[in-house]
Amino acid sequence: MQATISADIVASTTFSVEDTVLLKSQMHSFFQQLEVSYPGCWGRLIKGDYIECYVPDASDAFRIALMLKTFIKSIGIKSEDKAFITYGVRIAIGIGTMRLVDRGQDLMDGEAIYRSGRALAGMKNLLKGSLYVETGEASYQLAIQTVGMLTDALVNQMTSRQSQVVFYKLQSKNEEDIAALLGITQAGVNQHSSLAKWYSIEQALIYYEQVNFDRYE
Repeated sequence: MQATISADIVASTTFSVEDTVLLKSQMHSFFQQLEVSYPGCWGRLIKGDYIECYVPDASDAFRIALMLKTFIKSIGIKSEDKAFITYGVRIAIGIGTMRLVDRGQDLMDGEAIYRSGRALAGMKNLLKGSLYVETGEASYQLAIQTVGMLTDALVNQMTSRQSQVVFYKLQSKNEEDIAALLGITQAGVNQHSSLAKWYSIEQALIYYEQVNFDRYE
């Protein structure tokens, strides 16, 4: 089973011109990294604040969505808008088949993208969360969405530095390497990780990545 991620940046109209340019540059780097880490995966930034990603293996989608959210919360945009500082981005994951995926023509079409797009359009109230998973399968929809909402609540409480640490942990980097990348001590990384409740996020990832989505294909 495949997946898509539809997302939009919160309060992007409050960004300065410099931060808008920074966002575009950083998202380009994020997508490049994504294609290397997850072959066949690709993403695009549309109209400056709308994001779409194609994920060939649905089991990777939750981790990639969290990478996207922590990345945006940590890239240094100077907006003072409280909604952006808290949420960064609204994200919807759609699980399903895709009838057309053409990286060269920048095209994606199918069940998964319809689901993520519709789910994102329905996310009007940030107080109810900023991450939704639409599977189309009633037998595990509630469990998957509950895990997504609880994890989202943890990420929304993270500081920019905590988001940086978790972003690297989502890539399975060890604390020593993260410390070197961020120019802080390993003890500092451990402290930020603990405050961000990484141990809970890790359990949510384990649960999500063990779901057999192909069973219902």
